[in-house]
Amino acid sequence: MPVDMNKTIAEASLDNLHDIIVPDAIGFFPLAPGWYMVLILLISLFFYGCIRAYKHYKKSQYRREALKELSTYKNSDKEQTIALLSLAKRVGIAAYGRQKIAKLSDDSWWDFMEEHSTAKVDREMRQEISALLYDTTYTMDNRLHDNVKKSVSLWIKTHREDKDV
Repeated sequence: MPVDMNKTIAEASLDNLHDIIVPDAIGFFPLAPGWYMVLILLISLFFYGCIRAYKHYKKSQYRREALKELSTYKNSDKEQTIALLSLAKRVGIAAYGRQKIAKLSDDSWWDFMEEHSTAKVDREMRQEISALLYDTTYTMDNRLHDNVKKSVSLWIKTHREDKDV
């Protein structure tokens, strides 16, 4: 049987070609097992971060409460200045524990404050605070109240938390 050459050429012409048949797009799901492991790891890290942030928020609640109380001390009288000093000590007890803080007084307390925060209490201010606390004839000025409030505020905001408490 002879093959018709013209018919074969006609069948092979470009006019008879069809478009390329493209396979269906590969979907995102189901994922390969490795991607499930990566997703589980990322979700675990997210929840771990949330739990740590919540614990830090709860652990520093005493700071927020102390700063809120600090904002109520507006008068520059002797009683409120003493209350500010008491607030600083209470913050210390909350942060470092009663065993460590209760035994500190005078210079040992101020040294501890300076060592564990950016708050600075100079020698003159320490003497004025001692006079305020122990000398009944001491007359306080507004400058001392402002300095004490500034130092207590710095103490509350910048003291380092103790890991053991």
